[in-house]
Amino acid sequence: MKAFATIGLGSLGSISFQHAITASGADRPYGIQTDSWIRLDERLGLVITSTGGATASGYFMIKHDNVWQRLTLEAKGSPTTPAA
Repeated sequence: MKAFATIGLGSLGSISFQHAITASGADRPYGIQTDSWIRLDERLGLVITSTGGATASGYFMIKHDNVWQRLTLEAKGSPTTPAA
């Protein structure tokens, strides 16, 4: 079972890596560096802004009418605060 999972994840990583290498400048938003861009689909990508240890920060971009736009999330209602 471990071998199957390793082969599957390795193949997925290889496909993603090859996809990232072949992406042209037109396939990513203007001003986004190649090493910060992960294209997930023809219309969806992820911009990595920082990494540290096992964590990464970033935001999604969506392509609409051939224009890349940053996807923002809005919380409905008031934010909850943890009890002290």
